[in-house]
Amino acid sequence: MDQTKLKSQILSVLFVASKPVSIKELGETFEVSEEELKKASNELVADNQTSGIILLATNNKLQLASNPDNSVLVKKFLALELREKLTDASLETLAIILYRQPVSKAEIENIRGVNSQYSLRHLLIRGLIEKVQSANDKRMQLYKTTLEFMQHLGIKDMKDLPNFEELTKNITLPQATPN
Repeated sequence: MDQTKLKSQILSVLFVASKPVSIKELGETFEVSEEELKKASNELVADNQTSGIILLATNNKLQLASNPDNSVLVKKFLALELREKLTDASLETLAIILYRQPVSKAEIENIRGVNSQYSLRHLLIRGLIEKVQSANDKRMQLYKTTLEFMQHLGIKDMKDLPNFEELTKNITLPQATPN
């Protein structure tokens, strides 16, 4: 296989993978030998050393990463992005997940009374929540908060959160109007 094309394909797959990918997996995907892949990946490592995106190659696994030389700027950018204000809908969804986790999308929507797809997607993209598989039904995805969220809040343990009943004891829910 043409090395230029193979290197392009490796970068494309690694870009969408978002996790380390083994040389073996790539070999099966591209139907090329591990030697060809190792040669191409070594060239990519050398070619991209000064690029903003570098190729990490360890233990026969490859992953794209931002160049450590740019880490200060990357951290600054990510901090600014996380400081952007969450919408009321996202905050409401996040609070439900925080106090009910792990919780299904259906449960969240039942509590909120509206479709929560956009809020869930927004919170997932920000890394504040993650999907986990239900222990009872392997087909069902549940949502829970991430360690990054806890770091963002500045808490070390979920026990550090305010008690839900204590927070809500003085809140009066609006009465449903009869039709």
